Amino acid sequence: MSAILIVLVIAGTIGGAVAGFFKKFTKSSFWGITALLTLLFQMAIGAAVKKTSGGFGIAVLVTTVVVLFALNGVGQLLKTLLDKAVKSRKRLSHYKNVDAIEENEALILNAVDTGDKREYKKQLKRAKKIKDSAGAWGIVDGVVGAVNGSINALMGVGAAILALLLFVDLSQIGLLNAIFARPLSSGSWTGLGTKLAFDLPLVCALSITARIGYKGGISSVISLVIILGMLAGCGAASFSIASSSVCAGAVEGLKNGMLASLTAVLGDAVTLIARIMIAGIIFLLSLVFVVLVGICLPKLTSKLRESKIFAAADGVIGAVVLTIVLLIFIMVFGGVAYTLHDLAFMEKFNTYAAYSNIGDCMYAHNVMNGLFQFLPLRGWFGSVSEPVNPTPEEAPAEAVIRALTA
Repeated sequence: MSAILIVLVIAGTIGGAVAGFFKKFTKSSFWGITALLTLLFQMAIGAAVKKTSGGFGIAVLVTTVVVLFALNGVGQLLKTLLDKAVKSRKRLSHYKNVDAIEENEALILNAVDTGDKREYKKQLKRAKKIKDSAGAWGIVDGVVGAVNGSINALMGVGAAILALLLFVDLSQIGLLNAIFARPLSSGSWTGLGTKLAFDLPLVCALSITARIGYKGGISSVISLVIILGMLAGCGAASFSIASSSVCAGAVEGLKNGMLASLTAVLGDAVTLIARIMIAGIIFLLSLVFVVLVGICLPKLTSKLRESKIFAAADGVIGAVVLTIVLLIFIMVFGGVAYTLHDLAFMEKFNTYAAYSNIGDCMYAHNVMNGLFQFLPLRGWFGSVSEPVNPTPEEAPAEAVIRALTA
């Protein structure tokens, strides 16, 4: 299995490099590079700053997101500058080819007038070869795109493999443990892998979320919320109308007609079924307005995003909002999980969290930890055992030794 995972990483990296070279950096997403640099920065500050309280956790998470956004801004700036250089070089190439293009067009028109099909096909082939060249900037665009594509693929495949191995190790499913026994016992996993098991997937998720938010913009999110709200509103209104006196006759007609055979079996439930059927018909009719809004809103936002200023502001706000939503979700998950931290089956989870900076911030140093103590989760998992999680002041190595000897 270790060989298969290695082959997946190598194949993914090579495939990403090839795709990036042909797609070019100016046309690609660079979430992988921003995720990698953010991860390295986050590991550095995690090692340098002493863990104290829940405030430490939120500070590290916010700092991580700020660095991620700053790197995205730098990447976007470099991408814009390279795109301008490529377009400038193509325009220069176009001006140099003007004579050849005009000559080719004249020969094509002449071939059409004379009915010379052979000459016509020949000149069409020649036209395809007269292209605007980006010159050296095109090569730079392709090389940088290849590097960017390989890092994107490496980060994506790596995050997926780490998440898979983490799930296998935490779930303790016999069959999966047997299949992945060698990777889980390898030095690469017990060393670097355990330290990145939380951090790499989480940083990749944050980076991708920021890119999605920037690309779609807050206007797309608002449009989606409006459409979903209209669907929910139409559904509620349809059922309300079907339950009112306005549709009482129609309900009785369905009960005594189409649904008459079900009355003996379902009793009063037939009335509810009749109301749901009528509500469904009303809802389908009201969908006409939702569809119209669904067609017009995206076109309106697309028109607004033609303005570069609006598109930039819309994208930044969308990225911030979507990233904050993901951060809140991560912290809620960590806070809920921490209510079980001193149960025996959480021992491995505690050890992984102690090794991870982001994982620790969403777990042991999460400002939301006190909000979920009322949840009855502990009773679902049995009695409380001796605490096995490392304290905030412990080094990871000391925590692991204490956990194993407890």
